Amino acid sequence: MNTPIASTATAGSPSRSKTEWILLGVALLATALLYLNVIDWMVRSWYENSDYSHGFLVPFFAAYILYSNRRQLTAVGANNRAGFGLILGIGLIVVALVLRGWGYYTRVMTYEAVSMLPFLMGVFVLCLGGNVLRWSFAPLCFLLFMIPLPGAVSTQLAGFLQMIATQVSTFSLQLMGFTAFAEGNVISLGNGQIGVAEACSGLRMLYSFFALTAGACLMIDRTWIEKVIIALAAIPIAIIANCIRIIATGIAFQYFDSETAEHFFHDIAGWLMMPLGFLLLLGLLAFLDRALVVEQPEPDFA
Repeated sequence: MNTPIASTATAGSPSRSKTEWILLGVALLATALLYLNVIDWMVRSWYENSDYSHGFLVPFFAAYILYSNRRQLTAVGANNRAGFGLILGIGLIVVALVLRGWGYYTRVMTYEAVSMLPFLMGVFVLCLGGNVLRWSFAPLCFLLFMIPLPGAVSTQLAGFLQMIATQVSTFSLQLMGFTAFAEGNVISLGNGQIGVAEACSGLRMLYSFFALTAGACLMIDRTWIEKVIIALAAIPIAIIANCIRIIATGIAFQYFDSETAEHFFHDIAGWLMMPLGFLLLLGLLAFLDRALVVEQPEPDFA
């Protein structure tokens, strides 16, 4: 009686062949060609608008997360293109095509760009199976940060951030004993004025720092509550960092000539915003370590 040869595949490991990975590569290339005009629009936006310059890094970071979490593939089961996987994959692609059609109809490229996310999810599902979304869903959603906001949304958000930065900075300067009052988005000081222009609204800091905190949540080993707090903290941290920048410039106006203060405001302080935000984030992580104590299981002496 012949003894059956043991399979080299371990239980729970994915039975995905090299052919399936090649199929995924071809499908991703076809997706890039299908969305070539959208990709061209995004790249030009990253290059021409400094608010979205971080977009160049987002696809590479998402790919890195997928590669780093490749061991999760051993826990998502084998391919199931038939049945649930087929229905889910086709459904995602249909949603993507409807969303892209809406973007084409309304002439809003952001909608067309967003449609690329469910399309990519559908491609992954059709090539590797429905369960593969457990591995790819979060990194593919992270690609949302590479998409520029619609013009109307960007303008309204920048205006709101301008107002917040102007009022908070003016009030802070007054508390510090300096003569300061706000007229619109202009802070008048004793010997000069600071114009909180749209470019200085903090939108760039907010969007890029939101991407940074979301990326950190994908990499760090924390509870879901901590990850939600860290991600949402991007909003106050970005506003605080921008206000500190304006306040520091207001102080510079009191002790230096206006040309030096303007140089500090637009150049040096601008470069320091992201490191300052990063330090504030580290402070938040240290606070969470002390505030949220994870109970350790009691040892079993039985």
